Amino acid sequence: MGWASGSNIACEMTVAIKNTVTEPVVRKMLYLNLINVLEDHDWDTQEEAMGIDPLFDEAMKFLHPTWWEEGDE
Repeated sequence: MGWASGSNIACEMTVAIKNTVTEPVVRKMLYLNLINVLEDHDWDTQEEAMGIDPLFDEAMKFLHPTWWEEGDE
């Protein structure tokens, strides 16, 4: 059983990070850490946080390259 409410946290944090952190490398590192922390607590609805910031999506695809088929957005 997973932790679906992790998506609420991920979405809110992604918006906050996107709106305050201008450096793309730093933003992506924050997303990588955020994703890892949430997944350590059984977050399993990651796709719900996609589409807010392309850098978040890149981080997710970096961590889970097999989850998305080529051309999926």
